[in-house]
Amino acid sequence: MRKYVPGLILFILLAFCFFAACTSIEKNKQTEIIQWIPFNWVEAEISGRIFEKAAILIPVTIDGIQQKFNMQFDLGANFSSFYEKPLKYFFEKYPFLNNIDTSISFQMNGHEFPALRNVNLRLGEVIFNNIDAGLLIDHGIEISPDAINSETEILIGTIGADLVKNKILIIDYKSNRLAIADTLPPEYHNASFQIMIVDNGRIKIPFLINGKEENLMFDTGSSIFSLITTKENALEIGGNETVDFLMVWSWFNYIPFYGLKTVSSVIFGDKKLENIIVYYNYDWDDFFKSENIWGLTGNALFFDNVVIIDYKNNRFGVY
Repeated sequence: MRKYVPGLILFILLAFCFFAACTSIEKNKQTEIIQWIPFNWVEAEISGRIFEKAAILIPVTIDGIQQKFNMQFDLGANFSSFYEKPLKYFFEKYPFLNNIDTSISFQMNGHEFPALRNVNLRLGEVIFNNIDAGLLIDHGIEISPDAINSETEILIGTIGADLVKNKILIIDYKSNRLAIADTLPPEYHNASFQIMIVDNGRIKIPFLINGKEENLMFDTGSSIFSLITTKENALEIGGNETVDFLMVWSWFNYIPFYGLKTVSSVIFGDKKLENIIVYYNYDWDDFFKSENIWGLTGNALFFDNVVIIDYKNNRFGVY
């Protein structure tokens, strides 16, 4: 009968425990706790019609300031920005916030703006320290001095693509929440993914339009349109009759949009889009050409889905 040395048994037990502990630690490392950031839909009246989901607003706070704010979530903007007008009295009351640096410039639509530096911003429970963002001079809605002590949430800017670069962005449209993660949660591993292009922070995803693969920019700043393109492109997949017309405020201007009912196939991944309205305007043709895209899409196509934007692996998922 073979005899076991007690010391050897102890060694085996310790080795087993060490292996189990290491496995548990490694498993915990791989399972990231997702911190969800809530968002709200803002309602808007456009051309006499009410759109319940006109834009995404994220409640935010700034370290050292009690006031509640919100910012629009707009991935079409490649950098985050603050509006000067609603922050005017906050700059006076909180000198630490008034950290404007004119030696750094942010450019948008042919306009150049200084930087607002080292802002500690909290989205839900998620903290972003020392943010440098553009300060859009003479933009936003000016508030009264008394408003800085009110319970009203004040719109102070835009959350852009710079806060999510090199991360995995999850937008849960049904639950009005989003998350910025380092790893993809297991529950979304079965999402349908397409390869995407990231160009200067802007996301471009492939659509099959009238039998031809075309790239569209995905923009969370666009909520009321499924498709926007040039008139030439719209006429290729739409009927000749204008079925809708909207005047929309977009980055400094009111822009007219004309809508045509689609008569040709539009497909994204597993989603076949039939009898939707494709819109065009005359202001964005040069932008579409410079970005080498067929057009633009946004939130409206995905109201019933979870969208996963994996910046790490350049893929766009729908769950």
